[in-house]
Amino acid sequence: MKIKSLILIALVLSTASIALGQGGRAAPRTAESNRPVGTFVASRFVHSVKVDGRNGVMIYVNFKIKNALDYPYKMIAYFYNDTDGKALVSGDEVKYRTVTKNVSSSTIFTPGHADAVYKDLKIFIPYDALNLGAQRGDIFDLKYYLSMYNDYDKEVTAKSGWYKFSVQF
Repeated sequence: MKIKSLILIALVLSTASIALGQGGRAAPRTAESNRPVGTFVASRFVHSVKVDGRNGVMIYVNFKIKNALDYPYKMIAYFYNDTDGKALVSGDEVKYRTVTKNVSSSTIFTPGHADAVYKDLKIFIPYDALNLGAQRGDIFDLKYYLSMYNDYDKEVTAKSGWYKFSVQF
């Protein structure tokens, strides 16, 4: 009976030391089977959405992510001209640009489940941040792709295909 009690105590102590060693953060991944896996299901957009007094496009993302419990993520949308395939060049607003000064927008999320499903994660981009130099009546055919960026591991978990839309000013 004493041996069973000692084994139980040792098991509890080793589990506690592992949890304390993580410092309240997600542990680094060691096995390939524990790598996060992201799957994009769909994306849709709604025009003429007003956020903080600015008109723009709201993107809704439907996706699944596994093995990412409590890991900080960014969902990033990268914007391109669909006619010539070139990335849109950003203006001065840092919030809506990449380090290479192309147009992007993002939102932060942290999965609360080992297998998480998101039906409508929102990403907003104001029309003026698209930096199109538009005049009244101009129509632009644009496209974007999405990237799930793991802020802890500093790597991309998944990229979507292209999603196309048009903007008329």
